[in-house]
Amino acid sequence: MSTAHTREEVVVLESHIDHLSGEELGAAFDRLMESGALDVLWLPGIMKKNRPGGAFRVICRPEDEERVIAAFFRHTHTLGIRRAPMERLVLPREAGSVEQDGKSLPAKRYEVEGEQYIRPEHDALAAEAKERGVGVPALRFSQKP
Repeated sequence: MSTAHTREEVVVLESHIDHLSGEELGAAFDRLMESGALDVLWLPGIMKKNRPGGAFRVICRPEDEERVIAAFFRHTHTLGIRRAPMERLVLPREAGSVEQDGKSLPAKRYEVEGEQYIRPEHDALAAEAKERGVGVPALRFSQKP
């Protein structure tokens, strides 16, 4: 595996939202990820008329943009979305697994400055933590393969 990063084109979509509840925002996050978003971010702030709200930011691949925009409008009812093409730098990664107490957990393998790392997937850690009755931080670790 090489440390050299690659460049990818992405689209950043953003709207300021002050009309959705926390539950509605959470549901919108889920629907946007299902529509092809790579990442969804909520940055809280104070909006016009001193209302609590924030910036709802979505990153997607150009080929997924129209589907993501449709989901953005459908699940937030925002009246406008700002759009900016952007480039992101990405380290190569591959699927792997880590052994923990005799269980194999799915993980991502990657390299930084010539050192290889493997990081368990959060969902796998969360399921294992729930089964053991501990918090995810108790299981989180990074190990070299």
